[in-house]
Amino acid sequence: MAYQVISRKYRPQRFDEIIGQSHICSTLQNAIKTERISHAYLFTGSRGIGKTSTARILAKSLNCQNPKDDNLCNICTNCIEITAGRSIDVLEIDGASNRGIDQIRDLRENVKYPPASSKYRIFIIDEVHMLTKEAFNALLKTLEEPPEQVIFMFATTEPQKIPATIISRCQRYDFHRISVSEIVGQLKNIDEKESFIVPDDILMLIAKKAEGSMRDAESLLDQIISFSGDTIKLEDAQKILGLIDCGYFIHIGDLILNHDKSALLESSQKIFDGGIDIGEFLSGFSEHFRNLLIAKETGSVEMLDLPDNIKERYKSESKKWQSGDLLRLIKMVSDAQVNLKSALNHRTFLEFNLMRMGSMDKTVTVQQILDKLNTTNLSLYENAQQQSKTLELFHKENQKTDDGETIQPKIVKEQSVSVISKDIIIGEVRKKWNKVIQEVGETSPSVANFLKNGLPYTLKGNVIEIAFHEDAEFHRRNINGRADIVENAVESVFNKYFKIKCIVSNENSLALPDTKELDSITKTIINAFDGEIIIK
Repeated sequence: MAYQVISRKYRPQRFDEIIGQSHICSTLQNAIKTERISHAYLFTGSRGIGKTSTARILAKSLNCQNPKDDNLCNICTNCIEITAGRSIDVLEIDGASNRGIDQIRDLRENVKYPPASSKYRIFIIDEVHMLTKEAFNALLKTLEEPPEQVIFMFATTEPQKIPATIISRCQRYDFHRISVSEIVGQLKNIDEKESFIVPDDILMLIAKKAEGSMRDAESLLDQIISFSGDTIKLEDAQKILGLIDCGYFIHIGDLILNHDKSALLESSQKIFDGGIDIGEFLSGFSEHFRNLLIAKETGSVEMLDLPDNIKERYKSESKKWQSGDLLRLIKMVSDAQVNLKSALNHRTFLEFNLMRMGSMDKTVTVQQILDKLNTTNLSLYENAQQQSKTLELFHKENQKTDDGETIQPKIVKEQSVSVISKDIIIGEVRKKWNKVIQEVGETSPSVANFLKNGLPYTLKGNVIEIAFHEDAEFHRRNINGRADIVENAVESVFNKYFKIKCIVSNENSLALPDTKELDSITKTIINAFDGEIIIK
């Protein structure tokens, strides 16, 4: 007998042989047991997960001549003919090549004939979404009210293309992608039956490459065995599958972490020289950063579908990274995957993206910025306090020399020393000003309304200057006359006493601080983070 590929040789023939779809198999078996058989079924899901196989098994179960414990026997004439695809009562139709209205008219004529040697006459239409709109319309009436002994079974990978009028006339079953562990388990069973020895690392790679498709996994296993023969090496499997070793991704990740742009350009060159598909590289790189992120955030590697030795490596590597950096890198790689198709030069495209990642600075949180600013403000406060004490020494009067003569005070033009409050700056005052207004409103609603027309403008020592527009003179005078209410509210909010001084401003907007203060804050931030001003 001619060689039969693994995917056909080990195609499921019973419900208990279907992998990863127990929710559907149980429902269909219970329906058969209770004789609640629908006239139409719709099986949806991605490729290679058992849709057409389930339709065949359901057809055999319904027409089996010797069922045992509600399961098909697989040895009667009907089961054998359906398995071989030569049963005249079970017709399989390819929706892609029989998609026109003429083919559906022929089907409607065939529906009228009773089954020859079976209980049901069953029509299985694969890739049913390929039928034309006219063909679907011609099928509607027959699908809704078929003859008593006729059952339709539809399979599709794109249910969104099927008209709602068709879907509403069927029992719909959504097939799930098969998990990596279930695929690996099935491949191990096949290896034992075929007397192959395939390492678990390679089986894991095959299962991940298959992306939930059992048929793809079996085809890849067949291909690797054909290439490698008796001895299957990991390097050979990676070449066949077009995969890159995780160690290479870790190496490039380290180059990004160390901002080694020269080495990143060299790595880009090696990727092209090695004939690696750029799409496959980006897909693997994205999964690499995902694995690091999961290990970093959970502190565990149980969620990773990887061999144990690679899991431990990711656990140790994740300690180098910050979660924010990994999130940004995943976003960069995802953007690169989206834009790859429109890139005119893939080499330049890859070099640009690797250089962009290598130029990325470490993530800084808002809290870290605030902590750094608070530390800087405290240092400025201490320096200002020291400067104030020095000025006091120059202004002391009636100082005596050793001979008893009075020293005339040295006249020093007092410099404007902006003493920054140890705990509070003008930005904080503005940020909490609404709370001050609410506090004032609890004792005097009218004063609160007047206060809304002003804005904390500057903070000089323990004096808060509130600026009012020249058109709001009435409001300014009222606040001046009842400043004690505002001062009490400010003290309640900030736990520190400040005097209130109302000033007039002719600026159109009072939302901007004065130029000197803006420059001071800007310089503080620039000095704290060793930054520079970029004018766009």
